[in-house]
Amino acid sequence: MGKNEACVNQNVPGDRPLSLRPRVHATIADYIRTQEQQIFDLVDAFGSPLNMIFPQIIEENIAAFRAVYQKHHLQGRIYYTTKPNKAQAILRQAALQDVGADVSSEGSLKAALQAGFHPSRIECTGPKNKAYLALAIQQGATINADNMQELNQILQIRKALNIADKVRCFVRLSGFSSARMKFTPQDGTFGIHVDDAPAIFTFLEDHKNALDFQGFSFHFNAAVSEQKLIAIETLLTLTIEAGQRGLSPKGINIGGGFDICYAADKQEWLDYVDQLKESLRDYGGESLNWNNSGLGFRNEGGLIKGAPNFMAHHIDRTGADDLDFYLCKPLAGFDGMSAAQILADCLLALYIEPGRALLDQLGVTVARVNFNKTSMHGETLVGLDMNRSNMHSTHQKLLTDPVILTRDRAARLPCPQGVYYTGNLCLSYDMITYNKTFPDFCPQEGDLVIFINTAPYIMDFVESRTLHQNIAEKIAVTRKDGRFRWYRDALYNPAVIAADEQEKDNA
Repeated sequence: MGKNEACVNQNVPGDRPLSLRPRVHATIADYIRTQEQQIFDLVDAFGSPLNMIFPQIIEENIAAFRAVYQKHHLQGRIYYTTKPNKAQAILRQAALQDVGADVSSEGSLKAALQAGFHPSRIECTGPKNKAYLALAIQQGATINADNMQELNQILQIRKALNIADKVRCFVRLSGFSSARMKFTPQDGTFGIHVDDAPAIFTFLEDHKNALDFQGFSFHFNAAVSEQKLIAIETLLTLTIEAGQRGLSPKGINIGGGFDICYAADKQEWLDYVDQLKESLRDYGGESLNWNNSGLGFRNEGGLIKGAPNFMAHHIDRTGADDLDFYLCKPLAGFDGMSAAQILADCLLALYIEPGRALLDQLGVTVARVNFNKTSMHGETLVGLDMNRSNMHSTHQKLLTDPVILTRDRAARLPCPQGVYYTGNLCLSYDMITYNKTFPDFCPQEGDLVIFINTAPYIMDFVESRTLHQNIAEKIAVTRKDGRFRWYRDALYNPAVIAADEQEKDNA
């Protein structure tokens, strides 16, 4: 574990199956350990589920990426991506740091402006309607263009608004390939195919007086290392050609897709996956996932086939280290020079959008236990006062053990059989966890269950008021001089707090 990580649950029996302790930031671990009664009080006050945001931690994540820039003597901008989480507290905290804001809708553009981001620090990505484009152009934000029609719409709207300044823009590309490596990438909805580069060059040359071309960009949610390196190499090649054509590109934008770790221990994660697969071989044994679904794996005649439908929870190279890896790798198309060397030598900037990597460890989701019961197949179900939309993502499953807080320690009962967590919707598929977990004791009515590291893409990404159930309130928790304070998300304003503290210091 790193210096800012800790384990909340220290008592882990060695014979417990499928133990997967979460990686927990030291600040969050201290808060859970020392402020247990306050957590109960906050859930009583604001309801269940409750999302707890620790906005100050983003400063550490930003600093780690900034250190990579400094190591390679690079200029450019780190963009905080607003898409993975809607917390105002995080956006306001980020606005005080040396980062930009990557927004992906008209609403998120307005939120970034309101949080204190100057338009020069904002990049507009994602699919765009004309209202979104118009606001971006009016404010002077940078637009990351997704298609040729969008580029034409930018020109039309700029003319209609009688804007004299050029519109800063990136052009997002897709469809990367290489003669050195054969792969079949999944089709995607973002970007212009790289084969259309000649048409893009012609368009940019024809409209140099209206568009301030920043450079080419790409974004992979996930990709093997070689694919990402090919994309970087292609962007650099096209950028050099753009400069030769007199387009004056500022740099390249390599998006995000930098991984994070959810599990505290690598071997525990590897053992977890092995146990999950092994449980599918023995139909007479204990099922370790709901209805023996396999979480993507299946037993075919004694052979385990398929692929996991969950993300890797422990990865050796994450966050800023992942960025450093790609910057240091030799590029065959540039005689083995690295991207960092080429960018520095050519005085080109590097732009990144490290999405969930900047949100790593920034939040937890707390839910109250409504009941526990036994299913018709004898499984222990713990019903939570939340539903699957409160802790769900379109492409991720969180498998780590949650932290349990109990109101009555004396009444705790052992839980050797393990539990599944279910939601409060009148729907049979409202499962919070499809994997069985094995807490030290069985959660009872009124206890709290805390899911760790839910800020990136999990706590509110697909949240809805299904069946009139509530969406989660958010509160921001801060620590200074050893003291924890909490604020409602909408009322947390770190600039005002800092000004008040400075005034007290000067009094």
